[in-house]
Amino acid sequence: GAFTAIRGDVEAPGWNPAGLHGLSARTASLAYTSYLVDTEAGRISFALPGSQRSYGFSINYFSYGDLARTDADGQDLGTFGATDLAASLTATQSLFDGRLTAGGSIKSIHPSIVDFSAAAVAIDLGVILAGPVEGMAIGASIANLGSVYSGYTDGFDDSLPVLLRAGISHRPAHFPVPLLLVADFTIPNDNDAYATFGAEIDLGNGLSIRPGYSLQQGGSAGDEALGLSAGGGLAMQRYRIDYAYSSFPDLGDVHRISLSGHL
Repeated sequence: GAFTAIRGDVEAPGWNPAGLHGLSARTASLAYTSYLVDTEAGRISFALPGSQRSYGFSINYFSYGDLARTDADGQDLGTFGATDLAASLTATQSLFDGRLTAGGSIKSIHPSIVDFSAAAVAIDLGVILAGPVEGMAIGASIANLGSVYSGYTDGFDDSLPVLLRAGISHRPAHFPVPLLLVADFTIPNDNDAYATFGAEIDLGNGLSIRPGYSLQQGGSAGDEALGLSAGGGLAMQRYRIDYAYSSFPDLGDVHRISLSGHL
């Protein structure tokens, strides 16, 4: 959950579009998330890197599963579904001999519930710059700047959930094993601000582990932090598989797995 100041990852635009820059080869990624109460999410991502500019494309979906459908009197009418679908294009530019990277994404968003649908367009903007210490990077991004141009009903007044993020990452120079430390601070426009922290420890032979901690409120009463999370990755010659686990107090567990590789 702390990714705002990390460069060179095909899935980085989910946190900061500037993070797409830094890949060494054309890359694709397929990710699946088993989320709360039978909901699920997926993401397909592609990246075309360059020395100064990089480009990416992704499709995200979120399914709310089967929901109970009733009439005004509470009579059972079966089930219905609801989904969110978004497609995004990302571009990045390296500046000042690579010390600063700027990026932006434009997104087309299409949620639907039974026979009702809506549509929105939004942009994400972000920067990552080299920190004052070697191995350090500082990032910032803003997500979902845009508008809903077609609502579920006539006379709609819907808005998008804007997110402000700031983050820092650091790779200590003299640690016994390769180590990456990260921290993010997120400000949603519709909820409380929160901080997330994490680390990636390289154990060798392509294996890494990633502990994390989130102060985001996630209990059913909204007054308990999400707390610890954990994950790991295995990198092979052309492919990498990653897994992450987190738990929401009183609500359940979240499992995420992704496969990425060079094309």
